[in-house]
Amino acid sequence: MMQERFTDYIHTHHLFEPDDKILLGVSGGVDSVVMMHLFIQAGYQIAVAHCNYQLRGEESDRDHLFVRDLARKYGLPFFAKRFDTKDCASENGLSVQMAARRLRYQWFEQVRTHNGFDRVAIGHNKDDLSETFLMNLSRGTGLKGLTGIKTRHNNVVRPLLFADRQEILDYCRKHGLAYREDSSNQTTHYHRNKIRHHIIPVFQQINPRFLDTMSENVERFQEAYDLYRLFIEEKKQELMHQKGSDLYISKQVKEAGACSTLLFEMLREYGFTGQMVKRIALEMEGIPGKAYYSDTHKLIRDRNWLIITPLASPGRELFYLEQVQGRVDTPLPLHLKKIEDTENYQIPRHRDVASVDYDKVDFPLILRKWREGDYFRPLGLDHYKKLSDFFVDRKYSRVDKERAWLLTSGEKIVWIVGDRLDDRFKVENQTQRILEIKYLREED
Repeated sequence: MMQERFTDYIHTHHLFEPDDKILLGVSGGVDSVVMMHLFIQAGYQIAVAHCNYQLRGEESDRDHLFVRDLARKYGLPFFAKRFDTKDCASENGLSVQMAARRLRYQWFEQVRTHNGFDRVAIGHNKDDLSETFLMNLSRGTGLKGLTGIKTRHNNVVRPLLFADRQEILDYCRKHGLAYREDSSNQTTHYHRNKIRHHIIPVFQQINPRFLDTMSENVERFQEAYDLYRLFIEEKKQELMHQKGSDLYISKQVKEAGACSTLLFEMLREYGFTGQMVKRIALEMEGIPGKAYYSDTHKLIRDRNWLIITPLASPGRELFYLEQVQGRVDTPLPLHLKKIEDTENYQIPRHRDVASVDYDKVDFPLILRKWREGDYFRPLGLDHYKKLSDFFVDRKYSRVDKERAWLLTSGEKIVWIVGDRLDDRFKVENQTQRILEIKYLREED
């Protein structure tokens, strides 16, 4: 019986205590509706939280109203939030699905902490577990990615992982529960749906117990990963030590077996990629003194050690430009000029001159160094780009990045000084006033 299996799963995996307050993430789909019904039948203290990602127009709004009315029907506290998901995805260089995931869990945690809930429950099921495993396998996420969806991670619990989608549908029909069908689940535009509709059915033809088998496999992978982490921590204690802000890794790492894998686990948190680590491992016995760089650290190959040192962090000092003030010499030489006669103005085609719509910027303008996470919309493009990716595309050296200055209006980047303008501030036909900024590389 589903109800008994539900409570047994909670107790067996120690998901929460009987008197804990649980916040349920309810989309309105069959999984979350059944989860909610099981919680109600079990007598737990619960509340309902719903995310409206505004991705499917009126359909998203109808889902919102459906969940609200469902919470009212059972007399449950209801929390809801609308998200500008597409904007979040564009501004952070994420897929829509990843943006939705980030927004969802951040907000759930806010509601949980502000309202005294002990856990957040999500309606992932056994099918979701297999889909996630296959997605991660296809992307090459390594051993950690093969551990699948966790039954419990921090304050998030998934009490439906014992049941597959068909069992959940059967329970829903048996109890006459209404639910919302997400039309996007039927399209194969998303990778997960391709796996759901085309890949898993083939595996089920080979092995009718495929979902159960995958659940068992993932459990073994999780245990194997726990042992793997213990081994890595032991080797870190043995081969790594700190000297001030520098980290020393003994070259004896090459004798430990699986050198590249072990070295990757030691270096990953310092920004070194898998490909970079393979190169470091291959060149371990080369002439001492060679340096390798990540975005945040430098690794020096010494005679007996690999020495990791943090790079100088980008400058945090801000320089304010109060209105148009002619020549500026600090922190770099600029000349600012306001143009009122826009009809006869010819936009200079030179990287050291930026012509922007005066009425689109807010004073004081700010000059600062770039920061990890900065993004902008390069002139001529209709999408946002991480500044770090732009630097890679433009083949900026580390020195180039350290020397680069940004002109910003509030938090928005107006111009990478001496390079690319942001499309949001460009001069257009309707522009009434122009701000011209010249970067004076040499004395005029």
